[in-house]
Amino acid sequence: MPDERMSLNLSDNAALTKLKAVIANFAGVIWSVDRDNNITLFDGLYLKEIGVTPDFIEGKNLDVAKKKSRHLDIIENVDKTFQEGPQDWIADIDGKKFRTRTSLIRDDNGEVSGVVGSTEDVTEIIMLQRELEDTLEKAAVAISDLELAQHTVSAMFESNPHINILFDSSFKVVDCNPAACVFLGFDSKEALVEGFIERVVRSIPEVQSEGRISVPLPERLMTAAKEGECKFETELHINGGIRILDVEFRRIPYANTFAIVGYIADLTEIHERERELIRRDKQLSEAVEEARAANQAKSAFLSTMSHEIRTPMNAILGITEIELQNEAHSRETKEAFSKIYSSGDVLLGIINDILDLSKIEAGKLELVIDKYEIASMISDTAQLNMMRIGSKPIEFELEVDEESPRTLMGDELRIKQILNNILSNAFKYTLSGTVKLTINTEYGPGAGDMVNLVVSVSDTGQGMTKEQLEKLFDEYSRFNVEANRSTEGTGLGMSITRNLISLMDGEIMAESEPGVGTVFTVKIPQKRVGTAMLGKEIVENLRQFRGSGKAQMRRAQISREPMPYGSVLIVDDVETNIYVAKGLLSPYKLEIDSAESGYEAIEKVKNGKTYDIIFMDHMMPKMDGIEATKIIRGMDYALPIVALTANAVAGQADIFLGNGFDDFISKPIDVRQLNTVLNKLIRDKQPPEVIEAARRGAGGDADSSAGGAGKPVVDRKFAEAFVRDASKSLTVLDALFEKGSLVDENDIRTYVIHVHGMKSALANIGEMELSAVALKLEASARDGASGIMVEETAAFLESLRLVVDMLMPDSEVAGAAAAGIAEDLPLFRQKLAEIVAACEEYDESSAEEALGALSDKVWSQAQKAVLDVISEHLLHSDFDEIVAAANAYLEA
Repeated sequence: MPDERMSLNLSDNAALTKLKAVIANFAGVIWSVDRDNNITLFDGLYLKEIGVTPDFIEGKNLDVAKKKSRHLDIIENVDKTFQEGPQDWIADIDGKKFRTRTSLIRDDNGEVSGVVGSTEDVTEIIMLQRELEDTLEKAAVAISDLELAQHTVSAMFESNPHINILFDSSFKVVDCNPAACVFLGFDSKEALVEGFIERVVRSIPEVQSEGRISVPLPERLMTAAKEGECKFETELHINGGIRILDVEFRRIPYANTFAIVGYIADLTEIHERERELIRRDKQLSEAVEEARAANQAKSAFLSTMSHEIRTPMNAILGITEIELQNEAHSRETKEAFSKIYSSGDVLLGIINDILDLSKIEAGKLELVIDKYEIASMISDTAQLNMMRIGSKPIEFELEVDEESPRTLMGDELRIKQILNNILSNAFKYTLSGTVKLTINTEYGPGAGDMVNLVVSVSDTGQGMTKEQLEKLFDEYSRFNVEANRSTEGTGLGMSITRNLISLMDGEIMAESEPGVGTVFTVKIPQKRVGTAMLGKEIVENLRQFRGSGKAQMRRAQISREPMPYGSVLIVDDVETNIYVAKGLLSPYKLEIDSAESGYEAIEKVKNGKTYDIIFMDHMMPKMDGIEATKIIRGMDYALPIVALTANAVAGQADIFLGNGFDDFISKPIDVRQLNTVLNKLIRDKQPPEVIEAARRGAGGDADSSAGGAGKPVVDRKFAEAFVRDASKSLTVLDALFEKGSLVDENDIRTYVIHVHGMKSALANIGEMELSAVALKLEASARDGASGIMVEETAAFLESLRLVVDMLMPDSEVAGAAAAGIAEDLPLFRQKLAEIVAACEEYDESSAEEALGALSDKVWSQAQKAVLDVISEHLLHSDFDEIVAAANAYLEA
């Protein structure tokens, strides 16, 4: 009996040892708790991973973990096991997935004595399971996509309107789409598979229409099998007609070998449309050529018309210009000449409208962008157009937004042209009532310095129908011709206006009703300069403008240098043109020769005659100016030749300069342009001593009233005032430069004041080039560019002395001025300052009042000159010129 027990105990111990070994080598953890939640077993390989031994856990109560809020799921599921039986769950422990299973422990009597559980790391298994699920899901999606793709491909194949045929590697047809059956006339795919080769071979002609031999079908398929593809175009005689097919055979993988798929498109209708397009393109090309020829004919017409009109206009305006310079004429005669000049100027404006249109059509009209004062632009426009009222009972209203910027950046001249075109129409077609000009600006969101200049012109005139509005901007178009038979105009104004607005990226809108009137609204983008607004006072002064109603000719005074050392040849087939040119050139004391044809000019050059300038007319009979110039240049004649032409169509200047001419002057001759050319090509090529000798030598012959060459053509009153002002400035500036530097702030200010005064004074007497130098020196002083001041002031002062010498009054006049006349100098300066202040605010009435206070008194020649200048400019509301002239006197 003892031996049996011992044997049994040994057996039990061996079993227990094996059991412990099994538990200890379990991949996870095997654990057990008793009824009191005491841990009675805790062992397994996982303990080694986390560095824990069984005795660290065994004997402890689960409540310890509960207090630390750890493994609450185990505690909960142990309770459930006692109550409900075995549990199985997965939980996160230290970032891994662990699966735990529990079951009840029963004693020999079947009573529950505890719970045994196993916990193992299933992280990798779960990941693999999820990857497997993802893979299966993707596979299912792929299968679904594949099925959908197969269905789509099948649907596309079946519904494709083009012909698709599949050949196997032995070039037998194995499949096709319904379009192939329809095109080839088979009832089914099976029928096509059986009869394709025979029908197609029979339908392909031996020779194509363009003459090439047809390539057999098997040969085409063989090419596709070898090279991968074969593309060609062929004819097919089928269904009683000829079809043109675009064929592409392409080799594709198929059933462990290859197949040839054929993509065939019927191009018959496309080819027919191409032939139709070719036919129409030919017709269009012919029409374009006709239009080009018509346009060239129109340009030729404009060129001829320009010449034919400008030639007599040259005589009219030139002779009038000459006679207006003659102080011997009576006031009535001068007024008559002034009217002739004004009428000619209007006619010239009509010609310029036509030429503007030509430039626009040629794409050669360019904008000149610069700063301008909006108040000055409004004033000039209003004054010009008030003269259009005449005797009509029309009220002209002007409304300007006070919040409009004072200064804008744009092409002021073209904007004035736009306003004048619209306003002139309003006055033309309004017999009585009101014409209103409204001007304001719009600020777009985020537009920065850009604003829209918004102009509205409304009238109570004839108005227009809807049909007339639609044709409003057509070239050469006028409406209601019977009613407006006496109305001046070419019908080009609104077309030019629209093109100018388009060139500025603007827009124009028109609303009109017959018998009620018309409203034009124009929006033009402009750049704002500075932040100053017009303000209430300036706007109110603009509204109160009143015009004299008299058209005046405004000709800038220019300085005509005596050039007795120079010689010119005038070549023109029109005697009056030669007369005009001689008259305009006579003040320069030049040696003037003339020729009435290109042949005569060539003979003069052949005979050895040379001229500083040959003025060559463009259009002359038998031999024109370009041909004559080429012949003269071929004689190695290198002296200047200048084109004198009435042909001023866009692009002509380039033609002249490219055919041997040195410059270009359009007719009617602009005396400013003529003066510039003479200075550039004759005066400026002479040594300074020759120019000075000519000036001094011609001093006694000067006739400023008639444009004599001894002195610049300047009114004597202007001359006396200028000499005094310039002499004062010369004294001050000489003294400044004797000091050797201009570093003192007061010296710089004094320098600026006197150079600024000379800038305006020189401009007033026509010395524009020297005035420009003064402007440059003034800007240099303001910018602190002392280098430019030091380098260029001495030359400026020397040139200024020459001008003073030329304009110096006779001793008799000088003596009278020196003797002085009874005058109230403080009153004169006070009223002059009032005039300046009024003109800066565009307040014409206040300026006239201040001027009137000085008119009854006796003043010196210098003061009378200033008053004459102010009076003349005030007549035309030239406020900037008034301020410049007044300040030149006040600051001297």
